[in-house]
Amino acid sequence: MNAHYSTSSFGRDCKIQKALKKIFGFDSFRTLLQESAVKEVVKGENDVFICMPTGAGKSLCYQLPAVLAIGITIVISPLIALIQDQVDHLLVLKIKVCSLNSKLTIQERKKILIDLQSEKPQIKLLYITPEMAASVSFQPTLNSLLNRNLLSYLIIDEAHCVSQWGHDFRPDYLRLGSLRSHIPQTPCIALTATATKQVQDDIIDSLKLKQPVAMFKTSCFRSNLFYDVQFKELLTDPYGNLNDFCLKALGEKNSTGGYTGCGIVYCRTRDACEEVAFQLSFRGLKAKAYHAGLKTADRTTIQNEWMEEVVPVIVATISFGMGVDKANVRFVAHWNIAKSMAGYYQESGRAGRDGKNSSCRLYYSRNDRDQISFFIKRDMAKRQGKRGSLKTYDKASMVGFEVMVNFCEQLEVLIQVVPMLLCSERFKKKKKERKKERKVEHSRKKIA
Repeated sequence: MNAHYSTSSFGRDCKIQKALKKIFGFDSFRTLLQESAVKEVVKGENDVFICMPTGAGKSLCYQLPAVLAIGITIVISPLIALIQDQVDHLLVLKIKVCSLNSKLTIQERKKILIDLQSEKPQIKLLYITPEMAASVSFQPTLNSLLNRNLLSYLIIDEAHCVSQWGHDFRPDYLRLGSLRSHIPQTPCIALTATATKQVQDDIIDSLKLKQPVAMFKTSCFRSNLFYDVQFKELLTDPYGNLNDFCLKALGEKNSTGGYTGCGIVYCRTRDACEEVAFQLSFRGLKAKAYHAGLKTADRTTIQNEWMEEVVPVIVATISFGMGVDKANVRFVAHWNIAKSMAGYYQESGRAGRDGKNSSCRLYYSRNDRDQISFFIKRDMAKRQGKRGSLKTYDKASMVGFEVMVNFCEQLEVLIQVVPMLLCSERFKKKKKERKKERKVEHSRKKIA
C-alpha cells in the first residue's frame, strides 16, 4: 500500500482543488508558488524545501497533502504553544489532528496511542516537538507506522532551528538528521520563513534531505510593510511616542468603539512587557503583557482577548506570535533591538498578513545594544572555554547582531546589509533611479 495519494496528474489536481475548497475553504491558492509546492508534496517523490515569508501560506503546503494522503503525517515543531495554535486551527476545519506532548494526561496520551496503533488510524496529522521525536518512548509508535507503511510525510517546521548559522538555533533539531536517516523512504518537507543561502544549505545538509531537493522560495519583499527606527535617547517621551505610533497604526475606531485591527509590541524582558503595557494603558490605550512568567490560564485568556480584539495591543516577549494566524495585525513594534535581522524580519512579518498597509517600528537605544552585545560575548566566551577555540558559526550570533546594529544606526545601508528586508532587485532599481535623478539635477545646475 502506498501511503501517498496515487493517481494520474489530472486526478491529483482535481483532488487538490476539491480539498482546497471543501476542507480549507479557499477558491484558489494564494500564489502560483504555493500551488506548485502543494502539488510537488502530494506527488511524494522528492524531499522538499519551502521558504516563504510569514503569512504566505506555508502550512497549507503540507496540511493539504496530509489530508489527501492515506497514512499519517508527523509534524515536528519547536514549541508546544506553536503546536497548539496549529492543532486548534485544524480542529476548527474538522481535520483529525492531535499532539503528543508532555502536558497530556495519561488518559489523553493513551487515547492517541491506541488510535495510532489501530489498523486504520483516524489521525491525519500528528504534531510533536523535536524532544519527543528523539525520545525512547516515541520509537515504538514510529516503527509501528513505518512497518505498516502508514507514515506519509515527515514535516520539519521552523527548519532554520537546525542551523547553527540561523537566528534561532535549537540543539534538539540536530537530532532530526538521524531521524531522517532512519526513514529514508518517507518524503521530508522542511519549511521556514527566513533562510540565507548559508542557512538553507545547512538545513539541507543537517536534515539529510535527499537530492534532488525540490526548492520553493518566494521573494521576501512585502510592499505593504513600512519600517522605521526611533532613537529612544532622542525622544523626550518614548512611551508617548509609542502610544502615538500605535494609535496611528490602529486608525479610527469602529461603530462599536473598538478597532478593526490590532498590534504587537515586543520587549526583551518580562519586566519591560509589564512596564510598557502599563504605560500604554495609563495613556488610554488598552494593552496587556504576555510572557512566560504568567500562569498558563492567564496567558490563554490574554491571547484570546487579543485575538478577539477585546484588547487591541499585546505586549510580549518574542516567543509570542509563532503560528498565530491573525491577518489584521496593523503594527509590530520592537521596544528593544532584536538580536538579528533574520529574527527581526520574522517577528515584524507578523504584521499585515491581509495585504493591507501596516507599520513596523523599532525603538533603538545604545544601552540595549551594549547589554545584548555583552550577553552574546559572554556566551561566546563560555563556548570558547569549553572547547578551547571558537568555530566560525559560534561567531554568527555576534555577526548577526552587528548587522542589526548597522540597520538601526545607518538606515541608509539597510538594503546593502540585509537584502532579505527589501529585495535586492528592488533596491538596485531604486538606486539607479536615484543616481539618474542626481545626474539630471547636476546637469541643471551646470546649465544654470
